[in-house]
Amino acid sequence: MSTVVTTVVPGAAAGPADIAKAAAALGHEPLYVVVAGTLDDEAKALHSAHGPLLECDPGEPDEAVARIARHRPAGITTFSEGMVPLTSVLAHGLGLPYHDRETVVGLTNKWEQRRRLAAAGVDTLWSRRTTSRAEILAALAERSAPVVVKPVRSQSSIDTHLLRSAEDLPAELAPTPERPFVVEEYLLGSDQGEYGDYVSAETFVDGEHTYPLGVAGKYPLIAPFREQGQFLPTHRPVTEHAEVLRLATEAARALGVRRGLVHSEIKLTPDGPRIIEVNGRLGGFHAELYQRGTGQNLIELGIASACGDPVQPPPPSYDRQVQFHFWNQPPLHGGVLLGIEGVDAVRAEPGIVDYTPRVAVGRELAPTVMTFQLDLLRGHAPDHRAMLALIDRCHAHLRFAFAHADGVTRRWRPTRSGLCALD
Repeated sequence: MSTVVTTVVPGAAAGPADIAKAAAALGHEPLYVVVAGTLDDEAKALHSAHGPLLECDPGEPDEAVARIARHRPAGITTFSEGMVPLTSVLAHGLGLPYHDRETVVGLTNKWEQRRRLAAAGVDTLWSRRTTSRAEILAALAERSAPVVVKPVRSQSSIDTHLLRSAEDLPAELAPTPERPFVVEEYLLGSDQGEYGDYVSAETFVDGEHTYPLGVAGKYPLIAPFREQGQFLPTHRPVTEHAEVLRLATEAARALGVRRGLVHSEIKLTPDGPRIIEVNGRLGGFHAELYQRGTGQNLIELGIASACGDPVQPPPPSYDRQVQFHFWNQPPLHGGVLLGIEGVDAVRAEPGIVDYTPRVAVGRELAPTVMTFQLDLLRGHAPDHRAMLALIDRCHAHLRFAFAHADGVTRRWRPTRSGLCALD
C-alpha cells in the first residue's frame, strides 16, 4: 500500500475511521498530520488507531516535510477548512499536487475571493476590506441596505453579523490590520417557506474537467448566521440544480482550483443564484449524507484525486427518499450542559438513522454566535414535508438543561427556529 497524507484538526468534515476505510478501498493507507497541541489525548488515540499520527509545528514546515517524506506519500489532502493553507505548504515541500499558494488565498481570504470572482465576471458583490471599527462604520455609511460583517479569514460563521445600522455593530467587534474584516452587501434570498433560502453545491475538479456532485438543501438560519443542517435532494425542482452547479463550477475555476473537492454555498435570490462563499474542501457532514442520498463516496473521491488515481465521478442520482441532517444550536450566551432528555425516544422514531449528542454532559460552552453542533440527528423521510414532521416529532422528545452564568438553571426545548426556554 502507498501512503496518503491527511492533515487534520478537530471538527474535520471526515473522521479518521472513514478516511482509513476510504484509503484502504483505493489501496492506500493514511498518515494523519496534526498541528501540535490541537488534538486532545482521546482524539490522538482515535486517529492513531487508524494510522500513524505525526504532529507538526507550522512554524517549522521543513522539519514536518522531512518527517512526512520518510513515508513516501503518494498524495496529500485535507478535509479540514483550517488546514488548507498548511496542506498547501506541505504539498509544495513534498512536490505533491494540491492547491497552490494563490489558489489557497482565493479560497480562504473572503475579501480576495470576492475580488477574484468579480474580476472573472462570475459574481459581483459590493464589499469593503476594513481594519478598524471606524472603517466598518464608514463602509456602513455608504450603504442604505443591510450589510454583513465577518472576518476576512474564518469558518463556522465566527464573528459574523448582520448590520442594518451602526447601532447593530457589537461593541466587542474590533478589526485590526492583523485580523481584518470584510463588509459586504447582504444578499436577500427569495422566500422558501419553511426551508432555507440558500443551498450548498459539491463539485469535483480534475485538471480541465469539473464534475457536479450534487446540491443539498438547507434549513433557515437562526440568528445571526447559524446553520442547522442539510438535506438531499433540495426542496427545489432538480431541474433548477443546473444553474446552481454552473455557478459553483465557474467560481471554482475563477479561484484557480485544479484538483479536488469544492464546497460552495449559494444564495437563492429573486434574480437567481448568487455566491455566498467557496471552500476548497468537502462540506461538513456531507460525506455521510451523500453516501446515503446519492451512493457517492466523496472521501474516496478526494483521496483518489490527491493520489493521482483515475477518477470519473458519476452524475448525481438521488435516492427517492429525502435524506437529512439536523442539529441544534446551544444558547447564544452559553452555559454548562447538565443533561439531555429524550435521547432513546428520538432514536426509536421510525426514519431516524441515528441521534448523537455532540457535547458531553458537564462541558461548559462559551457564549458564541458561530455555528456549533449541540447534537446531530440523521434520518430519512418519504418527502420534504414528512422530513419536517419527523424533525418536529424528535424535538418534542428532547429537552436540554443548562446552568448559566447568571446562576439560573434553564431547560430548553428545541424547535426548527432554535432553542426555546421553558423555565
